[in-house]
Amino acid sequence: MTDSLSSTLLAWLLTYLVHSTALLALAWLISRTRRLSPAALDILWKTALVGGLVTATVQLRFDVQPAGSVSLAPSAAAPSATRVLPEHQSAGTTVPDTRADAIGVPATPASPATADAFVAPAPIATHTIAVLVWGIIALVLALSFAARRLILVGRIGDRRAVQDGRLLDELNLLAHNAGFHRSPRLTSTVRISSPIALGVREICVPETALTHLDLEQQRSMLAHELAHLARRDPLWLAFASLVERVFWFQPLNRIARRQIATSAEYLCDEWAVTRTGSGVALARCIAQVAEWIQASPLGVPVAGMAEERSLLVSRVEKLLEEGTPVVRPRRALAIAAALAIVGTIAVAPSVTGKTVREAGLASRPDSIEQGGEPKVPDALPALLALAASQRTHLTPADSTVVIALIARLKDEDTDVRVAAAQSLGKLEDSRAVPGLIAALRDAESKVRAAAADALGQFKDPRSVAPLAALLSDPNTDVKKEALNALSEFDEGIPAASVIRLLDDRDADLRHTAAHMLGQLRDRSAAPALAKLMHDPSSDVRQAAIEALAELHDSAHSADILAALTDTDADVRKQALDALNELRSPIPEPTLLALLKDTNADVRAKAAELAGERSVVGAIPALRRMLEDADGDVRENAVSALSNIADPAASAALRAALTSKDPKVRRAAAEALGERRD
Repeated sequence: MTDSLSSTLLAWLLTYLVHSTALLALAWLISRTRRLSPAALDILWKTALVGGLVTATVQLRFDVQPAGSVSLAPSAAAPSATRVLPEHQSAGTTVPDTRADAIGVPATPASPATADAFVAPAPIATHTIAVLVWGIIALVLALSFAARRLILVGRIGDRRAVQDGRLLDELNLLAHNAGFHRSPRLTSTVRISSPIALGVREICVPETALTHLDLEQQRSMLAHELAHLARRDPLWLAFASLVERVFWFQPLNRIARRQIATSAEYLCDEWAVTRTGSGVALARCIAQVAEWIQASPLGVPVAGMAEERSLLVSRVEKLLEEGTPVVRPRRALAIAAALAIVGTIAVAPSVTGKTVREAGLASRPDSIEQGGEPKVPDALPALLALAASQRTHLTPADSTVVIALIARLKDEDTDVRVAAAQSLGKLEDSRAVPGLIAALRDAESKVRAAAADALGQFKDPRSVAPLAALLSDPNTDVKKEALNALSEFDEGIPAASVIRLLDDRDADLRHTAAHMLGQLRDRSAAPALAKLMHDPSSDVRQAAIEALAELHDSAHSADILAALTDTDADVRKQALDALNELRSPIPEPTLLALLKDTNADVRAKAAELAGERSVVGAIPALRRMLEDADGDVRENAVSALSNIADPAASAALRAALTSKDPKVRRAAAEALGERRD
């Protein structure tokens, strides 16, 4: 009886593994290749999560065996029982054949003398051991989850009912409009930093939400958490978490649980916006709550406003988009989900516990290895790599994922290596650094680029030299990623490797290199930067001037001075800023010419410098600039005149008292008042 039960249970578990892998992989593929609404993704992932349980049960209950199905022999691996005859029984006495019993062949009747025979116990079957191992691990993980839930309940056991009448009125109104028969209970505690929905009718908020949020933000917060209760998200998350732990041999369940939680947050945001009328208040509320979030999560997945911290930026951006439509799930998708389950039952192979032949397996599908042990699908490493890019609460403790991704850096498929490198960069686990450094020598340029980008996230000193060597890579994109990665480091960057890029054919590379050399403060770069004054790209010329100023080396002031006649206004403005920072002299005729520049920013900066340097010859031009079409230019002209101690400047300020611009009149009056003092 025990063997039969364990055989049936093992058959169900293996069938579930095959079916759930098919459904969850299909859900992942659809979500990656199609741009679906959060509502559609919610249905998709919930169907995939529950579908494997339903299809495996239905197939085995009604004995549906599509092509490719296999059968287990419960006792096939166990040797036959040994019969030990008592001393008074002759050796020729016939005894029952237990092997014949095992395969359904009638046994030879035993003589009465065999009644006293002793039967040695048969060893435990392999499938019974497999089921026991699964059951023990599942029980431990489930109890661990239950314990964490109890810890959470104990942690917020001091919560108290909120007495704020205005807040309760808002909650009652929202609940009534949403069709709730009774308003949920509203409680508060200092033990949490983000509002959460508990069970089926309780909302718990942090104490700071009662004092630091205005009424509009509080209303949006309550609407969001009410949406979690209306959708039964706390129950769904608890169910998904249990499925993830009980069926621990299916790693895709973890992805499904996270995707369900992600879709829930977007859908609750939409639900709240439709009830409150604007996403701005909710966006402000989320941004405020994000400042309260503690470093450690609550220990178990909960339906909370800001528990999914990696989503905060995208959620706020989505809420602030004007006229963003609320997309509802289409009936066609629900029908497609039902058809997917039916199709899985009809087509996906199953594993049965029936004894078809003495061999353990009649045939083996791709997902089962010799001996009946589950084998991870070949596509799973790529799925893990791409799923890890979601970066939802993955930590260095997630050794299985991190180690799997590091191994994928040597995968034969280029796209898998790229995805693995990108994911490791987002996980920021230092164990990945040696593997990523090795990937910098990959034959494919896009793998080298992805590895360089990932290393920039770590800021590990070990990667500086390999990244600097990559600046000589023949591929432009690789050099860009290596340079961008090096820009994340504060020290140790070899300036010579960056200086060589100033001669690169790509303007973006020259621009970034010039900017970095300014940050490095290495004066050996000054001659190469000065040569860029004649670069065909205005952005490069501007970056070179800025870098020379940051070097605080006035030896190349003449080169910067020549840039004051550049054809690009931004370059002329940058040259003025650089000369001012270097305290380099500017010929008066040149400065007077810039006061008449066609660009307002250049005129404004020239006026500022004329005042700071007390250029008396600039007073007539500054007086004319009081009527300039640009407001900043007018204000800078007044400020410049107030800094020049000359009667002509005072006369110009008195004339400014009749200006049409009130700011000019006020600034002129203040300047004249200070002169009288």
